[in-house]
Amino acid sequence: MVDPQPELFPFRGAIKEKSGIRIVAISDAEVSKILAIDEGHFVDVKAIETSPANLTRAIAALSNAEGGELFIGVDENTATKKKTWRGFANQEAANAHLQVFEELFPLGTDYRYDFLWSEHQPGLVLKIQVAKTRDIKTASNRKIYLRRGAQNLPVEDQNRIEILRRDKGLSSFETEPVICDPSVVTNSEHIITFMLEVVPTAEPAVWLKKQSLLTDEKPTVAAVVLFADEPQAVLPKRCGIKVYRYKTTDAEGTRESLDFDPVSIEGCAYDQIHAAVQQTAKIIESVR
Repeated sequence: MVDPQPELFPFRGAIKEKSGIRIVAISDAEVSKILAIDEGHFVDVKAIETSPANLTRAIAALSNAEGGELFIGVDENTATKKKTWRGFANQEAANAHLQVFEELFPLGTDYRYDFLWSEHQPGLVLKIQVAKTRDIKTASNRKIYLRRGAQNLPVEDQNRIEILRRDKGLSSFETEPVICDPSVVTNSEHIITFMLEVVPTAEPAVWLKKQSLLTDEKPTVAAVVLFADEPQAVLPKRCGIKVYRYKTTDAEGTRESLDFDPVSIEGCAYDQIHAAVQQTAKIIESVR
């Protein structure tokens, strides 16, 4: 029996908590599950010699993806891929790691830390449960990483960073400014018609600014889609609708099975919605 702290667990299944971090006794079957883990998009295993700096990359990558689990204290033979349990001698042995983690990924809603103990295995394995965070997390080197498969990939390209921001809801395509004449939305037929229904009455430009649809005299994507008379001229190929119908029982249609040339529906968002519904209803009603 290997037990660095035998007084902690008089029986299997016991739990002891210290400084907000639990020590959980697990069964041999649970140990086997951990050692059988295949590293992937949601889980990673590391040896205790892995530097805290490198471990922060894994935690940040999981945070910026869909979350997951990180086990520290599991060795892996690179040739055979066989994993063995070799944890920290005691809680204090993991202090250097925990100090770094606490600074970047504090214990709380997004992160949970547990020490796993088994009476037949050496040391304590540190399990970190990572949730998908609402903000973008960086590693100790201040770089952004993203979990893809079993890799922690750096994200340095500004376009990829912007995509990540959108995925997390920190920004959106709709709020981006569009380089065009603001009169496209401030003096369109649609905005004038819309403003007649607004109470109290206001000038289009003033109202659009208050709604954050006009920024630095530039309309946002949302403003163009909603109020421009021809938004497709300003945002080509990104705000129109095409209606297709395929004469086939296959799960996916092909060009050869098209019933007719795709119908393009353009205009502002309000008009597109009404026209798309009408066109769809017309097609369905024509089908026996």
